[in-house]
Amino acid sequence: MDNPRPTNADLAVLDNNECDVFRFSLELEDREATGHVSADDVEQENEPEPAQTVTPSTDVDLANKDKTSAEKEINFALADFLPMRWRGTDFKFDKEIDPEQERVLSAKKNQNWANHLPTKSSFKSVRRLIFQTYPPDGFSFLIPAEHQRPWTPPSGYACVYEPWFINCSLWWPLPEFLTTYCSRWKIALGQYTANGIRIMVTLALLTAELGIRMSVRLFEELTTPSVTAKMGFFYGKMVPKYNVITGKPSKVNFWNHRYFYVKINEASFEDPSIILNGYFNSNIDRLGNWSQGGSQSFLEEVEAIRTLSHQHWPDISEARIQAALN
Repeated sequence: MDNPRPTNADLAVLDNNECDVFRFSLELEDREATGHVSADDVEQENEPEPAQTVTPSTDVDLANKDKTSAEKEINFALADFLPMRWRGTDFKFDKEIDPEQERVLSAKKNQNWANHLPTKSSFKSVRRLIFQTYPPDGFSFLIPAEHQRPWTPPSGYACVYEPWFINCSLWWPLPEFLTTYCSRWKIALGQYTANGIRIMVTLALLTAELGIRMSVRLFEELTTPSVTAKMGFFYGKMVPKYNVITGKPSKVNFWNHRYFYVKINEASFEDPSIILNGYFNSNIDRLGNWSQGGSQSFLEEVEAIRTLSHQHWPDISEARIQAALN
């Protein structure tokens, strides 16, 4: 984290009149950085500046300027520590949530996973992600504190990773088959790897283009579970005879360094009622097995995927995904 945890005095700045400080998308330079610049912005930028009368600055003026700048800097830093809500055009501090209560961690055993660092995500990086992926209104998130890890999301939150969306083309709300799959295997959403997300996204695209609805039953037929015991990660690896994906990078470097917590609601999850583990589970065990064989229609769906020509990962574009899934 670049900024120290705010003090109670810093939090006191957030009275009702200060909440609009978090409407950062109103700043022109921020919208230029993300490509969101309106015609009004351009007109205002191109207007000639009116002649100004320069008057000497008094000590009081300089003190007030320094104070305003300092308050803005403090408020911007607070966004790394407070629950934030996306409202379709801007962000707002989620006043319905007590930030201190949201930091309460549940004590879990066997959560001493190696080589996990504090998150490198920040309000700025998640804001950039939101401008690229546009989740529905009401999407709320929280940047983990220095002591928090992917297996310590507060109650009602789940851990996700920025590269899932930037490098693997995942979308909002998170698809039901992803969360159902994690629930069936009793794993935390934050245990799922970027490589696994990439496989899941590709299969969702291919089945959609075939007119087949991706289901957990189908996904489990096409993949086999794989676990990295040291770090606690999990993913569904393609069964060799069904592997139709080529040109896929073997990994996304440092994908697990940028993570944050999302509130489990309709804006972030296709089915928010699915029960998910928050903590990492080292005892992988599926909840029940499917009947052997499957129906004739199911076997035909599996065969249709098996006989597909090989799909090159660079051809799996975001536009192609959106066109197929819509």
